[in-house]
Amino acid sequence: MGYRPSTGYVRKETFAEIAEGDMATSAQRHREVETKFDVDSTFVVPTMIGLAGVASAVGPTEEHLDAVYYDTDDLRLARHRITLRRREGGHDAGWHLKLRSSGGGRDEISRPLGAVERDPSAEGTVPGELADIVAATTRGKPLAPVAWVQTVRRATTLRGPESRNLAEVADDEVHARTLGSSTASSRWREIEVEALGDDLDVLSAAGGALRSAGARPAAASSKLARTLGTSATRPELPTDDDLGARTTGEIVRAYLVEHTRALLAADARVRLGDPESVHDLRVAARRLRSTLRTFQGLFDPAPALALQARLRELNLLLNAARDGEVQLDRFMAAIGALDDRDVRGPVAARVQGHLGSEHLRGRERALAWMRGPDYLDFVNDLVAFVAIPPYSPLGTRPAGQALRAPVRKADRRLRRRVDLALRTPEGDGQDAALHAARKAAKRLRYAAEAVTPVHGKDAARHARRGKKIQDALGEHQDCVVAQGVLREFATAANAAGESSFTYGVLLGGEQEAARLTRDAFAARWPKLARRGDRRWLR
Repeated sequence: MGYRPSTGYVRKETFAEIAEGDMATSAQRHREVETKFDVDSTFVVPTMIGLAGVASAVGPTEEHLDAVYYDTDDLRLARHRITLRRREGGHDAGWHLKLRSSGGGRDEISRPLGAVERDPSAEGTVPGELADIVAATTRGKPLAPVAWVQTVRRATTLRGPESRNLAEVADDEVHARTLGSSTASSRWREIEVEALGDDLDVLSAAGGALRSAGARPAAASSKLARTLGTSATRPELPTDDDLGARTTGEIVRAYLVEHTRALLAADARVRLGDPESVHDLRVAARRLRSTLRTFQGLFDPAPALALQARLRELNLLLNAARDGEVQLDRFMAAIGALDDRDVRGPVAARVQGHLGSEHLRGRERALAWMRGPDYLDFVNDLVAFVAIPPYSPLGTRPAGQALRAPVRKADRRLRRRVDLALRTPEGDGQDAALHAARKAAKRLRYAAEAVTPVHGKDAARHARRGKKIQDALGEHQDCVVAQGVLREFATAANAAGESSFTYGVLLGGEQEAARLTRDAFAARWPKLARRGDRRWLR
C-alpha cells in the first residue's frame, strides 16, 4: 500500500500552526526524552519511590497497543532513525511521527485517527502532512507497511511532591513481525522510562535502579529497529566507522556528511514551521556549497559544480523568508526602544505587515520548490555524492599538506578583500567590499572546520577567528540592509500621507551603528590578521 494524500489533509502552508500548538489543526507535537532497557522475562521492576524526588507511584495500568510501522521499501526512514506508525489502543492512539531533535531526545508529531479512516478503503493511508515532513528523506519513494508490533504495556507513573508527574515507567511485552515480501517474528520484553516534565534527573536515577536490578541498556534504539534488525537499518549516510583511510577526500567527505545530515534535519523542521529552521537549512546549504567550492580539486568537477548550483538556488529561495524574519525582529526591537514621542504614525503596524508578509511569501516560495521534483532530485544527488564521492586523483592522496593549500588560498582571499575594503573610501563601494570580505570569512571558517580532524587546534583556532570576522562584518551588513529597507518604508509612508519622521530616526541609528561596527572592525583587524596565527598553513 503506497502513500496517498488523505482527505483529512492539513494545508501545508499552515503547518507552522501545528508546531505552535494551534488546536484547530489535526496534529500535535511534543518532545520525547526517554531511556530504554532490555530485560529478561523474570525481571522484577524495582520500586522507584525515594529516587530523585519521586514521592509516589501510580499504577501499573495495562494497555494493549497495536501498531503498524510505515517506511519505504529500502527503509529510508529507519535508516535515518525516523519512525512513522499508526497505533490503535492506549491513551494516545493515532499516527505518530518521531524525529531526532536538535536539542536531544526526539520530537513526536501526532495526528488522531480521523474520519477518513472510517472508510475501509482508506485505512492505513499516511496523512499528507506527515508524509510531507519526511519528503526529503523518502524522496518520492512510496510509504507502505513494513512492520507490525503488538505490545502489552504495564505503565507506572512516578510522581513528585504535590502529585506532579515526573516520569512514566513502561514495562512492555512485545510481539513483532516484519511485513512485505518476507516475514519474520520476534518476541521480547523491554522497559522504557520517559520524562513527563523538564526535570531529567529522574531518568538517570530510574536507570540506575533498573541496571542494579539486572536491566541492560537497550541494544536497539526503538521497537522498529529491533524488529527490522540492525543490518536492515544501516544508516543511509556513512558513519565515522564507514569512512575510509584519512585521505584528503575522506576528510572533506566527513564534513559534507555532517552537513548533509543537518540539511535533511532542517528540511523537516522548515516544513514543521520551527523557529530558526530556515536559518539552519540555509547555513547547512552554505556550508556544503562553500566546502565543495573550496575543495573542488578533490572531486570530479561536473557533479560537484551541479550540486553547487542547486545549493545556491536553495539559498536564494530561503533568503527572502529568513531576511524578512530577521529584519522584523530587528525593527520591532528598535521601535520598542524609541521614546513614544518619536513614534509618528502606524510605524509598527506597517513594519509588521510588510515584513511579516514578506517572510511568509518567502517561506511559501521556498516550500513550493522544496515540494517539487527538482528539489528531491537535488537531495538524491547530494546523498549519492556523499555516500560514494567521485574523487579526483588529488582526493585520494594522504591528508596533510594537500588540505592546507585550499585553506591557505581562502585565508589569502580574505586578507586581500579586507585590505581592499578598508582602503576604499566610505561611500565609494566600501559597504559592498566589506560584504565581499564577510563572504570570504565564512568560506575560510568552513574550510578550517573541515580540516580540523587533521590539523587540530590550529585549524580550530582559525575557524573561530573566521567566525569573529564573519560576525563583525555581518552586523555591519545588517545595518546596511536595514538602511535600504527603512528608505523604502519612508517612501511608502509619504505616498500614503503618513509621517516618515520615525523611519528617519531609525535610519540615523542604523547609519551610526554601521559606522561604529566598521570602525571597531578596522581597529581589530591587525590582531585578527596576525602572521603568527598562519604559520600552520605554510
